[in-house]
Amino acid sequence: MEERIEMIIKHLREMRLPVMAEELYTMTENDEIVTLSVVDALERMVENELTSRKTNTAVRYRKNAHFSQQSARIENIEYKPERKINESIIQQLETNSYITKHRNVVILGACGTGKSYIGNALGTHACDHLYKVLYKRMFEFTAEFNQARLSGTEGKVLNKYAKPDLLIIDDFLINSLNEREALDVFKVLEMRYGIRSTIICSQLEPEEWHKRLGSGQLADSILDRIIPNAYTIVIQGDSMRKTE
Repeated sequence: MEERIEMIIKHLREMRLPVMAEELYTMTENDEIVTLSVVDALERMVENELTSRKTNTAVRYRKNAHFSQQSARIENIEYKPERKINESIIQQLETNSYITKHRNVVILGACGTGKSYIGNALGTHACDHLYKVLYKRMFEFTAEFNQARLSGTEGKVLNKYAKPDLLIIDDFLINSLNEREALDVFKVLEMRYGIRSTIICSQLEPEEWHKRLGSGQLADSILDRIIPNAYTIVIQGDSMRKTE
């Protein structure tokens, strides 16, 4: 009996099922293996293995997302009266239904009011539920595409931004874009529209976005792929950095 169990543990490890192997070893050491039914033992082993894999996947997704605030969490968002954050919207976003329904989120507020924190918190929460997320500041976005044009890798970069379940663009349009850069934004949003979700964090109202995108048809097209299906969170109050 002991030799057979040792062999099973060895095979589980060879099949890269270390948590199942460890659970079987623990049950054997505690003499539970003789009292548990086969189904009960298998259930414990499989549940622990699955939980471990999900945890490891979430950790990997958070790392690959490149968040600017790794510790941001939805449960730590501060709802001070002066911030006037609509808590019911946050609660709805916490279900991740906006991702399954491919809707966008727009987070608006002055510098330092906590837009990035909420964006990072929503992204981290999505990773914990095994959605792939990519976080980028606007200047990183434009720099990457400008570099890709020089190296002839625009298609590769475009696919990188099109694929994640959730794309977060922070500091959106803090500076005006030239026509080529605005076209990059349009291409990404067009590829994502209706099949992926995007979070936009910006100090500016959408009317100002239009101006900084050139105020033409391209600007119209970009806003049309963000605003109509978006949840909007507006943060009031002074900079959180002043409070700190």
